[in-house]
Amino acid sequence: MIILTLSSLSIAAQNQVYELHPVLGDTIDNVEINKYYLFTDYIGDSTDYIIIHKDRDLFSLDGFFDSTMILNIQISKDEILIQKEHVEKLYNYFIASLKKDSFNLNEYKNRALISDSINITNINLNVMTPEFIKSIKKDIKRKFWEEKRKEIKSNQEKGMIY
Repeated sequence: MIILTLSSLSIAAQNQVYELHPVLGDTIDNVEINKYYLFTDYIGDSTDYIIIHKDRDLFSLDGFFDSTMILNIQISKDEILIQKEHVEKLYNYFIASLKKDSFNLNEYKNRALISDSINITNINLNVMTPEFIKSIKKDIKRKFWEEKRKEIKSNQEKGMIY
């Protein structure tokens, strides 16, 4: 009886649920699959959630739809490491995108170059989205270098080096 119990415990311990990343937990639902682009080569739209099992150095990917297993495939340790790294990179990106941007448009001396139709002093910078601020930064840089190129070209026509 004791030997039977010990053998069943060792079998259960060998096939464990594997947590790909602490952000995901041990059950990866469809939202997380799409957010982190996980296992796109293996999983279709009909998968509600997946669970990864580890048995020694072997991994299996189990996909479920309405609590019914629809996918059970073996995947390599390398694939697990790639997916783990992918989640880590995207997680760090998401965290970084939530941080307040340190760029201050009011300190930029050429902020009038943004656009002829936009008066930047009348814009509430606290309401602007990060995407909009990035587009403004890009536009500022583009306009700045356009002006620099014109200046360099004018100087070259006058015989100056720059």
